[in-house]
Order: sequence, then structure tokens, then C-alpha cells
Amino acid sequence: MSYLLELQQEDRRYVVGIFESEETVHSFIELIPFVKKTVDKQETFTWINYTMRFEEMPEYFEISYNNYVYVLSKYSFVPGDNVIDFIWYPVHQWDKKKVENKTYIEGMTTVDAYSIPNNDVEKYIKSREQLFEAGKAHYTKKGLSVTREGIGTQDGEYVLVEDSILYLLDAYAVDVWEKTKDFEQFLKQYQE
Repeated sequence: MSYLLELQQEDRRYVVGIFESEETVHSFIELIPFVKKTVDKQETFTWINYTMRFEEMPEYFEISYNNYVYVLSKYSFVPGDNVIDFIWYPVHQWDKKKVENKTYIEGMTTVDAYSIPNNDVEKYIKSREQLFEAGKAHYTKKGLSVTREGIGTQDGEYVLVEDSILYLLDAYAVDVWEKTKDFEQFLKQYQE
């Protein structure tokens, strides 16, 4: 998997380049002496973050990597409290390998506020919509008002019944729905 590396600060974004692995991204960044590295270890995952501060950057600095030179300058950024982040993420190289059959690229697609593996997105969206429609039918039959709200928010979309949040349309709710396919059963399991 290849990775695209960028520098980001506020609304400024600079593409550094594509690297063949996450390890080579780290190798490149660690050539910069004024970069701060933080490591956050959890039970099953380790996050590595790299940042720079405007005040600690030189006016001009060259990074030599595989005989290519990338130039950094403090004047490309804004002074102040906002750090400059190194952001990298996997990218698919469309022309690198051709396939004969339908093949999903590695990675995730954002559906509302949640990241879903690319090969599961279609099923996830269908199940999510079925869940909403089942809830809407259930409560509309009882004469209650059912609406969806919160799309695009940090917590994601949710279902309101008479202006009270009943459930989120999130990955957990979809998982419970897929296991039950019965709205009464869904409510019992979801609320446990």
C-alpha cells in the first residue's frame, strides 16, 4: 500500500509526495530535526504523530531523500499556537496493477460520521436505510412523528421520535439491526 504525505496547518495544505510504505513515511519525516514525535500506545494499536511549530522552524531547510530535495520554510506557514501536522493516508495506485474482476480498493469510505470498509459500504447503507424505514413504519403506525437529524455532525445522524432521540444511525445500530431484522428485537438489543 502506498501512502500520501501532506503537511497541514489550519487551511494550509501541502502535498509532500507518495511513499511506498508507512515505514518510509516515518523515515522521511524523521530526517527533519525540528519535528516533534509523539507515540500513543493503546492495548491493540499505536498512534504515531509528527508535528512542527512555526517558531522552531528555520527560514529555509532542505530534506534530502533518495537524492530528491524537498524544501521547508517557516514562511509557508502561519505563526501562532496552531501546530503543523504531518498527515499520511493510504492511496490506491490505479495504474499499478490491473485486475480482471470487480475488486474494491483497500481503505474506508466515510458514511455520515463513520468509516466503513469499502467492500462493506453498499450493504451498510442498505441496512442503515432499512433500519430507518423499519423504525419510521413502527412509530408512524402509532401516530408518532419520526424524523432524521444530525447528518454531517460529529456524532452522526440519529432518529427522532416526537423530538426525542431514539437511536443513532451508526455502525453499532446497523450491526444490531443486521442480527435481528425485527424492529422490536432491535430496540431490545440496542438498549441493552
